[in-house]
Amino acid sequence: MTSHQHYNFPPPGGAPNANSPNPFRPYYTASDSPLQSYYNNLSSSVLEEELATQNEIHSQAAAKELASYGFVKYMTLAIAAPFEAGQTLLQVQYLPNDDGFNGDEFDLAEMAKREEELRRAREEKEERERGIYNSERTRGHSTALGGGYYSRNEYGNMPGSTGNMTRDEYSHHLASNAIPPSYEEERRRREYENSPVSTTTVASTPGYVFRSSVYDEESRPTYQMAPIEGGVWTAVTSLAKHPTEGWMSLWKGQYTNWIYEMLHLFAQPTLEATLNDTFDLYDDTIPLVHLDHVAPNIATMVTSHLVVGLILSPLELVRTRLIIQTANPLQRKYSGMVNCFTTIIQEEGVSALWGGVNLFPTILYHTLTPLLTNSIPLVIDRVFKLSAADSPFFYSLAELGLNTLELLIRLPIETIRKRLQAQIQNQGRQPVPGAKRYRTAVETRKRPYYGMVDCIYRIIKEEGGHHKRVSRTYKNEEGQVVTTNVVQRPWYSAWGVRGLYTGLGMHLTSNVALFAVGAVTNLQDEGDDW
Repeated sequence: MTSHQHYNFPPPGGAPNANSPNPFRPYYTASDSPLQSYYNNLSSSVLEEELATQNEIHSQAAAKELASYGFVKYMTLAIAAPFEAGQTLLQVQYLPNDDGFNGDEFDLAEMAKREEELRRAREEKEERERGIYNSERTRGHSTALGGGYYSRNEYGNMPGSTGNMTRDEYSHHLASNAIPPSYEEERRRREYENSPVSTTTVASTPGYVFRSSVYDEESRPTYQMAPIEGGVWTAVTSLAKHPTEGWMSLWKGQYTNWIYEMLHLFAQPTLEATLNDTFDLYDDTIPLVHLDHVAPNIATMVTSHLVVGLILSPLELVRTRLIIQTANPLQRKYSGMVNCFTTIIQEEGVSALWGGVNLFPTILYHTLTPLLTNSIPLVIDRVFKLSAADSPFFYSLAELGLNTLELLIRLPIETIRKRLQAQIQNQGRQPVPGAKRYRTAVETRKRPYYGMVDCIYRIIKEEGGHHKRVSRTYKNEEGQVVTTNVVQRPWYSAWGVRGLYTGLGMHLTSNVALFAVGAVTNLQDEGDDW
């Protein structure tokens, strides 16, 4: 061959890059074909659609799961709502020991006014008797000096005259001869003699009714329940049978409680997980008994409960107010949750939702409750050295004892919180025109508590012992004076803590029932192993 053709073969490393110049066509620049671009865009759009579809499916599943959980939570709270309402009424009702007096500054002023009126009536009566007595002595003495058919006795008085009587004998003489008093004096006398002791009488102030005993049935408002002397079940039945309350009152405040529980369910674990991630701690889903160092995790857990509890505490305030208030539409102050919020802000200020006398009890409650509840398994495992797998009976027994101790610590704080939440915190504020008074379904203390310590002291001192019914003196239909008997108590019985532990029996019963069920289940498991 006379001539040789030279070819540029691909390099030994493989085919050249698609975007590099073609060795056979050095001036040709490769580009993506329309078909390749179509398939690339199609695969990208299909992938995005699939991801969007999967996200939508997951969102729908999460929404359905959340709705089902919310419904189950609502029904669970509905079952427990009557007992919660009964316990709340027991915790806030005021049952004084001695005379049953429950009055504020207006009642005290009215009582002083009534006593002053009665004192003046007695003084006018004595003055009138004294004047008639002196005039009779003067008339008898003048008759004796003027002479006549009758002769004087040895004291210079005429026989049958009143000049020789003492004042007590003369008072009896006036009463036997029925000297007619004036109309005003007669009205005051009848009001004083015919009204029972320690009962309600209409005060001199127009439109004001003075009650000096919470145990007086005749003067109790129709919207208010009688004092509840039993336990939680007695409170539930009394609330259901009351004319102005009824069965629907057993579920007052349930919607507010459900909102609180749902918000707390999502907010508290989220905040705890965020704190654990911030301080690089173990996962919060790991039980405390499996951790070597539990103090940091306990700190984040308590902090999350405290912060969320403080933020949601206005819902607890509204729930307590709604449960306590009367269901009578004419006397009811709050129509619902939203109206309760707006009314509190308008009449008491925004600070009443978080601050005031409720601040310190709220901090204490939301700190001790999670600390005690979550520390029980840790104490049983590391202090008592008990295991649920090795010693199920003794583990359940220790759990029962620690739950009872936690209840004895938590229940007084809960009682004090609800007492303080029931108070209207409008001291020092201008009254809102047209605002209704807060009418409660049970008798509450009219004089306010000045704080947590004052509330504890007043409950122990005023309500600690067994209630002594007030004595009443009145006239029956036959005109006979009837006086009820009063049972005297020893001095030490007036001091007690029973007022701080209302509803304790229900919680103890539930704890013992859970212990019994657990013990029976463990015995059955041991029998199956044999």
